[in-house]
Amino acid sequence: MSPKHIKKINDERRAVAPYNFVELPDQVVTVEPNSLPSGDRYHPNRHTGRIKCTLTTESLIYTRCGWSPKDFAKYGEMAFKDLPDEIQKLRANFFINPATHQLMIPGSSIRGMLRTLVEIVSFSKIERVTDKKLFYRSLGDPALKEIYQANFVDNLGDAQHSPNPKAPCYHSKVRAGFLRKRGNSYFVEECGYGRIDRNVINTVIVNKPNIPSKPLYQGSSPAKTPSWNYQHETIYVDIDPSEQDHFFIRQTNNNGKQRHPDLYLRFRKVHSASFTPALTLKQGTLVITGDMQHKHLEFVFLDEKLNEDPYPVDENIIRRFQDDDQLTKWQEKAYPKDKPSHACRQKDGYLRDGEPVFFLLDENSQEDNKNIRFLGRAQMFRFPYPSSPLEFVAEKLRDKSETDIAEAVFGYIDGKKPRKEAYASRVFITDATLKLDQEKPDQKEKVQVSLNKEPQQILLSSPKPTTFQHYLVQPKKTNALKENLKHYASQTPTDTEPGETVIRGHKLYWHKPCQIEVPSDASDNQTSLVKPIDPEIEFTFNIHFENLSDVELGTLLWVLSLSSDKLQQLETGKPDEQYCFSLGMGKPLGMGAVKIDYKLHLSDRTARYSQLFNGDGWSQDEKEQDEVTQAEINCISEFENYVLDRISENDYPDNQNRQQLEHLNQIPRIEMLLAMLQCDPPKEAAYMELEKFKDRKVLPTPLDIRKIEDKRRFPTNSTTSSKTASKPKPQKKSDRPKQEPENKVNLATQRVPRPPKPKF
Repeated sequence: MSPKHIKKINDERRAVAPYNFVELPDQVVTVEPNSLPSGDRYHPNRHTGRIKCTLTTESLIYTRCGWSPKDFAKYGEMAFKDLPDEIQKLRANFFINPATHQLMIPGSSIRGMLRTLVEIVSFSKIERVTDKKLFYRSLGDPALKEIYQANFVDNLGDAQHSPNPKAPCYHSKVRAGFLRKRGNSYFVEECGYGRIDRNVINTVIVNKPNIPSKPLYQGSSPAKTPSWNYQHETIYVDIDPSEQDHFFIRQTNNNGKQRHPDLYLRFRKVHSASFTPALTLKQGTLVITGDMQHKHLEFVFLDEKLNEDPYPVDENIIRRFQDDDQLTKWQEKAYPKDKPSHACRQKDGYLRDGEPVFFLLDENSQEDNKNIRFLGRAQMFRFPYPSSPLEFVAEKLRDKSETDIAEAVFGYIDGKKPRKEAYASRVFITDATLKLDQEKPDQKEKVQVSLNKEPQQILLSSPKPTTFQHYLVQPKKTNALKENLKHYASQTPTDTEPGETVIRGHKLYWHKPCQIEVPSDASDNQTSLVKPIDPEIEFTFNIHFENLSDVELGTLLWVLSLSSDKLQQLETGKPDEQYCFSLGMGKPLGMGAVKIDYKLHLSDRTARYSQLFNGDGWSQDEKEQDEVTQAEINCISEFENYVLDRISENDYPDNQNRQQLEHLNQIPRIEMLLAMLQCDPPKEAAYMELEKFKDRKVLPTPLDIRKIEDKRRFPTNSTTSSKTASKPKPQKKSDRPKQEPENKVNLATQRVPRPPKPKF
């Protein structure tokens, strides 16, 4: 059984967020690939027809206006903040059909929303999870500090100690060098480096030729950046020939607590410096890293090659370093594309030819062919976790050789044998257009009121999966305590072991009152303009389908029924609960709530092609409504039974078996979904203040938040992993002489073996 998130979290360790998760299934419900129909004919034992839908907005809703070909060619690559004002306002408009100039919701948006819900309720695979390793820098986090430090410090715990209560010194594994680009390849030329006290820098700044004296950093905390009057400038230094121990008094923060466990690294000390050359001084480059409280040392990279042959840098390292999720706003501000010379970088924050960098070598590579593991701009740089979020999804839940219900209905690509490589969708969703009829004469006026409003500024931010206390399962044994939390360096699941944790599951947003507020200190990189439309506006669209089985059609109808007036009749939801779906942008702010009512129409293909006319009109090929209604009930029942018969018993409610389960909404995992879809807002649906994220509070389950009894089954001692990732522990301080460890392999940096492909 996969690890399960803690059932209940006490108030002191309880986080809040506008989102939550529907947990992963224990196993996928599959369909036989050979049972999928061919697309060259209509099959008499399958359903073809359409579902006529009416979508009603229950809150503000917004889908962004598309580009015209001309504007896209001119502005498509520009960030929103860099667009001219008139283009920003144009882009703020709601989506408009370019041919009719009428308001519409793209069918692709509706399709994506419905597919996600189908994947959840049908216990389908979860594949749209990033395979990129996330980054972390953790010097003081109890759950990660030892793992992080073990990557950067040689023989962690084996330190030189002063007789006084001062911080210990360690030898650093980190090397320094200059990044060089040759054609499309990158290399690092390793050099020696040392530390220079800011007091020494300040004494020579006043003597820098032709430059008025300015501070070492510019801006205000916490966004101070190095001044390019001095950053990467040539400097001449008197420096120790080799690294030495340097002890420092332990520091305390403003709150009176000891700052992150003082970790000092041995270094070559610069005793004096000058911006003018001298025979007794070594030439180097001044490297200023980020500012922080108590920091008093910067770096000097010496103009001395330590190796004749530079170290090659894998292209993937450069690409990953410059990915949007890795490149911080601070780096973009601190390393603009025109510094230190015009257009020396492709974009703000990118690396340039000649950039001073710190790097780590792969300890397991051969001595004469060392590989660079990763690099950064600070000595203790942000480092990739050993595993990506995708690796925290068991392979049996993402096996490309199996076909699930969602893939059978919506199609798939990248299939592996024995199934086909690709299969076409049998569901086609039209764009949703404004409902204009005699029953809704005020629709145009309502829409016009929305369109006449001025664009609103909105704060948009991307997901933060590095917040592992929210995005990863925290089992009961952690007690949600900061020092016990599971993270992306924890053991991943394999074929034979469930691992220490898995991802929380499908991310959804709570429905809540819409509040569009932009903090005064928000960066213009995070803000945008929108013109949402108001609640109580109706759109119509059609879902056309071909050759669906009872189970496949039942899946669609089960999902659609949740927000419809058929909810209680079909018994898909819980009594006395109302549900909404989420569509478009701004969901974290309470935007995007919609309801969908529908009417099913089934086509009689035999009648369609056996008789063309019926009296004076065309022959109708649709089945009688009574027959359609009964088919709808039967299909939903077939779907529920199909899933209930095939899910793992680990997904059943505790102390219940298959015979006691009548409906899908009895399954705890589906109860989580229904809790998330409820129209009534929960109390715990706000964003936490940034300062509170430091406490690593844990996000409860939707059931815990809604105060719904949690009937999930939990792993027993016999079903939990006995193989856990080893975490390096500091050695106890001792007066005994140092001894070389017999095994120098650092288990914290070892990659978990890739598990073999599961067999079904």
